[in-house]
Amino acid sequence: MVTHTVKLGDRPLATLTGPLARALEPIRPDQRLVLSRFAWIRRDAQGIMAETSLSPNAVLLQDGRAHLLLYAFAAPRNLDPALARDVSLPLDSAEQVASVLVAAGILGDEGASAAEDEPPLASWEFHDLLFHACSRPGRRDARFGGTHRFEDQIAPLPAIVPERWAHKIALERPDFERLEREDPPLALAQSLRRSVRDYEPAPLSLTQLGEFLYRVARVEDYWEMPQGRSTTMSFAPRPYPSGGAAYCLELYPAIQACQDIEPGLYHYESGAHELARVSPLTDAVQRLIARAAAGMASRASGMQVLIVIAARFGRVALKYESIAYSLVLKEVGVLLQTMYLAATAMQLAPCAVGTGDSELFAQAAGLSYYEESSVGEFALGSGR
Repeated sequence: MVTHTVKLGDRPLATLTGPLARALEPIRPDQRLVLSRFAWIRRDAQGIMAETSLSPNAVLLQDGRAHLLLYAFAAPRNLDPALARDVSLPLDSAEQVASVLVAAGILGDEGASAAEDEPPLASWEFHDLLFHACSRPGRRDARFGGTHRFEDQIAPLPAIVPERWAHKIALERPDFERLEREDPPLALAQSLRRSVRDYEPAPLSLTQLGEFLYRVARVEDYWEMPQGRSTTMSFAPRPYPSGGAAYCLELYPAIQACQDIEPGLYHYESGAHELARVSPLTDAVQRLIARAAAGMASRASGMQVLIVIAARFGRVALKYESIAYSLVLKEVGVLLQTMYLAATAMQLAPCAVGTGDSELFAQAAGLSYYEESSVGEFALGSGR
């Protein structure tokens, strides 16, 4: 690949990397430039990189004066001798740095900046387009896929979470032969599937909750096998697909009303088919339930069980690069559909919740926001 470096004497100021998407053109005196709203600056192994979701190019900023020049275009303005003096660069050097920033799409004409607030770009928020561009190949020159980047550095997380909470409640295992006889056909369950926000006055039972959890998240098998050159990883598949069979998701029922069990926050121990009591119905757990109810346009007092879906990110990130969080969200999606179909077959009332408070979940469960954080929510109640 060809890179373009701007130097002042022997000192590099900025280097344009990546396949050139735009021609390198001189900056015109009348050209008003502005920073793209899709641009970002970050530190990597090479130094300070400026990038944008609109282009496959990046610019390595190798001198503080190049940083100052970039920041100067937070509002539209011309690159004139006064600006060059302000950033302590000769005008021709400042123009060359600006030229590579324009070629990378990090700076643009004032008119092009206005176009970022019109369709089709208007519908993209900064973080949405950044995530889209960075988690799929084509826009970035980055390592991608199953690179095993942490091999020999970080030990893989076990497929089944080690015991963390002492108080356990055994759950009844459903009779699968009976389910196979009595369950509605898949086509019927799909056609009947709805988001249901109102429940029978009598809450669902612990037996129903246990059957639901067994249907959607039980461990079906267990094995260990090599990953990469020197790592051995354990695997414990569930009844839904997962990228690389990582199965990073854990279920935490926040129970407000359920027969035969005390209210509180629980963890579904998928290997043993048990509920481990994480905490009583604390203020943080109640606020989790209340926010989910608000997201469903329902009353918090009517909620029965909120199942918080958390992800152990290290299970996926150990192997996959650039796409790890994208794979987590795909796994959440297939789990939610599995939950909907199971609840429909059981004639329960299911409803996926559009959003949840990950910070609040970390407080309620006493878990690290960065190690195991909530990524989805699903409300469950007794069906009318």
